[in-house]
Amino acid sequence: MNLNQLFQTVWQIVRQKPLDTVLYLVVGGIVIKLLSLYFSVSVDDGNWEQFRQAHHCQIQVSSGKQDSGWLCDDGKVYYRWRQQR
Repeated sequence: MNLNQLFQTVWQIVRQKPLDTVLYLVVGGIVIKLLSLYFSVSVDDGNWEQFRQAHHCQIQVSSGKQDSGWLCDDGKVYYRWRQQR
């Protein structure tokens, strides 16, 4: 099968099922976007420990819920998405 035959076969499928093709393209785009978001996240837990100690960060719990953060001496509250207690 050469390249021309491949394009003709793909074009026939697109013409026969246009909604399926659009759906596949949308789902494929969503998967690509999610993968790019997943791989662009930098996990720097080792750096966090150094930062936490250097800036004297203290855990802040808001009304006993799990959405606690770290109040540091720079005046900012940092939230860790992989926080473990």
